[in-house]
Amino acid sequence: MGCGDGRSVNLGSVAGGATMPHAGSEGSTPCGAHPCADDTGSVLFVDASAADVAPATFETDVEHAPGTDAASEPRLIYPSDETRLPLNDALYRFVWTAGTSDVFALDFVGPNTSVRVLTRESSFTPTAEQWAWIAESNRGARVDWVVRGVDSRRASESWRSSAVELTFDSTTLDGTIYYWSTGSRGLMRARFEQPSPARFFTDPASDGATTCTGCHTVSRDGKRLAAGYDKNQLAEFSLGDRSLLLTLDSTATQTSAPGPTGTDAAAPDPGSKAAMGPMVWSTFSPDGTRLLVAGGGKLRLIDADSGAFIGAGDGTVPLPAGTSATHPDWSPLGDRVAVTLAGKGGDKQTEGGSIAVMSYANDVFGAPQVLVAPTNDHDNNFFPSFSPDGRFIAYVNAAGPSQDATSAELRLLEVATGTTHALTRVNERVNGEDGSTGIGNTMPTWASSDPAGTYWLVFSSLRAYADVRPQDPKQDQLWIAGIDPSLDDPGFAAFWAPFQNLGQGNHRAFWTPSTAGDNDCGSTCAPRETCNNGVDDDCDCVIDDCSEELCDDGIDNDGDGKTDKMDLACAGP
Repeated sequence: MGCGDGRSVNLGSVAGGATMPHAGSEGSTPCGAHPCADDTGSVLFVDASAADVAPATFETDVEHAPGTDAASEPRLIYPSDETRLPLNDALYRFVWTAGTSDVFALDFVGPNTSVRVLTRESSFTPTAEQWAWIAESNRGARVDWVVRGVDSRRASESWRSSAVELTFDSTTLDGTIYYWSTGSRGLMRARFEQPSPARFFTDPASDGATTCTGCHTVSRDGKRLAAGYDKNQLAEFSLGDRSLLLTLDSTATQTSAPGPTGTDAAAPDPGSKAAMGPMVWSTFSPDGTRLLVAGGGKLRLIDADSGAFIGAGDGTVPLPAGTSATHPDWSPLGDRVAVTLAGKGGDKQTEGGSIAVMSYANDVFGAPQVLVAPTNDHDNNFFPSFSPDGRFIAYVNAAGPSQDATSAELRLLEVATGTTHALTRVNERVNGEDGSTGIGNTMPTWASSDPAGTYWLVFSSLRAYADVRPQDPKQDQLWIAGIDPSLDDPGFAAFWAPFQNLGQGNHRAFWTPSTAGDNDCGSTCAPRETCNNGVDDDCDCVIDDCSEELCDDGIDNDGDGKTDKMDLACAGP
């Protein structure tokens, strides 16, 4: 439950108990749609659940230091120590164990503010005002979080948890994310700060609403989507209005375009036909004019506007004998493509994979250059993904075949030097504990980062989320981690993507920048959809989409198995 609707009391020099005004430079919006708060000093927030608790309770007690009695003291569960969070005012959930206490003081201490929250709950979701004091006012800095607990029947002594170090980034995580969901068997669309996603493709209001959508990719400019559609068919759509741009069928014949000028290979006539063949993974060139498709271990280059093959051999990219290529990802610089180069298997199941890059210029690919090779017969490397500036490749390493690999973990590769970094905190720190394994960390992609801010890596994992979702043996969900390449361990501890439905499996996320015009479905956006009015109120391109949980109707609106205030989206007293 959250701590909203409680009272706040300033403990500093502000008179009359009024909160300090939120300040910000005129026109400066690193915190999103409003200026960042610049609060200073100390403030006390009292949750409605603790209305009967005297604020001085934790000032006169005898405090037991952490480690005195593990059974009695609170233990911080989520977020984990050394988590970096963007400044978005989202549904972040802070969770701890009660120990022997039933009243708690949450202390958030940063360089500019000291915030205390009194509550009887064992979880806390900040209100906008509380977030402004805790995070925005300490943007770019470290904040230490500690929980103190007392048994109200013996309020003369308290128990203190160990501290968790949080860092609040100096920027928000903006843009729109598209990901595949098992619950809808289609693509979901969400914004980081919104409480729930909406099904985007196939359109729930269309005749093809029940058609399954498979593996997908999104152009870096956020304008185009390519996805497996209706079994083996590849379709390309405009993200702005979901209009069909072209369809490529695996069994139909396609027109081949002339090969690149100056190449030795003979190009087919522009009017020749060839079967497309199987299609599983794909990637757009940065300008969105080319689509590289992987299927059956082969790569084929396609004109993204016409659907025609480009180059000799019906667009087939030459590969070394005895190898197959899959999981292509085009560098944002446009000069190369990263692939999984495997000796066995292809598409969704690879073994003995290497991470390789191929140079690209004028519709010609160079020979694959292996950057990461398997170290033994069971070693496997796959799912390469370029960072937004092309400096790094995140990829997956696992023991054995790639599909559903619970041993999967993420690694970071510096393209220029070939240096590989382990991401120990990202892979193994879960609910405040280190050493977690077998949780299938896979399918990494990158959020569209602010050039002056943090890299954000998005991936799927089977791991547990706080106290609301245990580790799942099959269904993964999306997690996000800040990346700082200057650190020995470049990855911060990961946090749960707060817009997800808890009961669904979610993966293969693609983030598009806020400049992509992805809110062109409506000119004025409301924070919530109004049902049955024929208007796309929340600008998610779905009219009368009521997938958000309504907190007072006794119905599980968003399909996550929780109704009304049992749902995380309705967190509050």
